[in-house]
Amino acid sequence: MERRISSCFISLLLCLMVATPLRAQTANATVAVGDTIVPLYKGVSVGVDLWGVGSKLLGGDFLSSAVTIDVNLKNRFFPVLEVGYGRTDTWNDNGTHYRSAAPFARIGMDYNIMYKKNFRNYLFVGLRYAMSSFNYDITALDVADPAYGGSIGNPNQMDNLWGGSVPFDHQDMKGSMHWVEIVLGLRAHIYKAWHMGWSVRMKYRTTSSTAEFGNPWYVPGFGKYASNNLGVTYSITYQLPF
Repeated sequence: MERRISSCFISLLLCLMVATPLRAQTANATVAVGDTIVPLYKGVSVGVDLWGVGSKLLGGDFLSSAVTIDVNLKNRFFPVLEVGYGRTDTWNDNGTHYRSAAPFARIGMDYNIMYKKNFRNYLFVGLRYAMSSFNYDITALDVADPAYGGSIGNPNQMDNLWGGSVPFDHQDMKGSMHWVEIVLGLRAHIYKAWHMGWSVRMKYRTTSSTAEFGNPWYVPGFGKYASNNLGVTYSITYQLPF
């Protein structure tokens, strides 16, 4: 009797020893199936910024647009390259003519705050380093003398030392600027591989070079010449099928 009980106990112990690793393997397999494994590479998207084009069509002072290429890494990190073109050809209220046209480039990274959500919509923060090298013209409009005829220059361009109007016509001056941008944006899925999105950008000038006769009024990609600037983009984006 004791021998039978011992045999049963040993048999039960052996069964438990075999069953325990099998159950552990089954549990591990269940966890592995339940986990969502996000691949490193999630695709490439190409977009076009239409904000500057629309602003110009509605009467803005400058035209600007850019093509954006970004790579989706784990639906979380988006390395970005933006290449664009900006130009202005306008007069201000003082009768001064400004003209500038040049390409610009930005490179940086976006971070998708909603990466844990299995969405096709993205809410991101980002950082850009940008640069532009350009030529610009500044010309003061001459004013005709209503009494005696002829030109009297531009009364809004006065020589503070000697008095009188200062003739001002400088063409093809060279300038450049480097700046950084802090970006907050949203990209929403609209149809199949198409997205649309907005971004707001705070731009901070880091270095600049201007001609001795005057600062540019407009810097391609940056906007009006200043130490900082606020920009907006509206983009249509297509995710490539590879």
